[in-house]
Amino acid sequence: MNGARWTDTATPAGQGDARRVDKARTLALHPAMSPSRAMRVVAAECLRHLQANLPGARLGADREFVHQARVALRRLRCAWKILPPSTRALARSGIAEDLKWLASVLGQARDLDVLLDETLPAIEAAADEAIGFDALRRALRLRADVCRREARAALDSARCAGLLSSLQAWLDEKAEAEGDGRLLPFAQQVLRGQRRRLCRLARGWKILNPEQRHDLRKEAKTLRYAAEFFASLYGDGEVSRYLSRLQHVQQGLGEMNDGVAARRLLAQCRAEGDGELARAAGFVDGWLAHAASQAKGRLGQALERLEQAGRFW
Repeated sequence: MNGARWTDTATPAGQGDARRVDKARTLALHPAMSPSRAMRVVAAECLRHLQANLPGARLGADREFVHQARVALRRLRCAWKILPPSTRALARSGIAEDLKWLASVLGQARDLDVLLDETLPAIEAAADEAIGFDALRRALRLRADVCRREARAALDSARCAGLLSSLQAWLDEKAEAEGDGRLLPFAQQVLRGQRRRLCRLARGWKILNPEQRHDLRKEAKTLRYAAEFFASLYGDGEVSRYLSRLQHVQQGLGEMNDGVAARRLLAQCRAEGDGELARAAGFVDGWLAHAASQAKGRLGQALERLEQAGRFW
């Protein structure tokens, strides 16, 4: 851990550097903190991470800004989900809905970026058949342009400004019980409960439908972010080993989820009726179906290794 000192204040909205992508920073929590105080520190860092990437995401020059903004939103949603009950009761109810809305808008743009910049080039390079991808690429770029405009409009909207203002106002409120030493029991309760929810879904992973697999992925993300939030309370080695196994689970679920999102976009392209476009979309769809089958096998091994992993909390 880097030993950084944190306060409950975040960078004012819009003061990020549009030339530099910013990533989440390591948190330094202390066992003497109250759960309420600790979660405000966590939320303040998540908000800083989001705000640091908003100027670049608005400009759209580098798609990594959108990706990092989405990561920050996911981490914020996780922090909001695991707030202590007394703190959650005081929180503004509309924040959770607005976080979900903004994450969804940015997610559409990110799905197209992944398909255009990562998935399609990899398939094209590996394909033995002479498939014409130009029409498909053009169609996807048109959709990507629309999604980027929608993302920029959302980031410039009054709703987004209101969300940032509400989060900052909540952070500025006085936290209760600044140092009551209950953070370790709270962290253990959160991590134990989140692992239990993940394991409950993971037991039937072979027969999960896409929606249930998506739920499993969300539970895995929540456990990962919660482990990262509380990591400074435990030994670095133990946390790193556990996170490594959890990240393999996330990778398998992520590959399958990216495939589902890509195939949904491809279905829209095939429905347009253009022969060349439909052939290319059909080829990529089949390729992704095969890749999903392989990812499913790797997921089983990753879940088994995670189940066997010693818990650090």
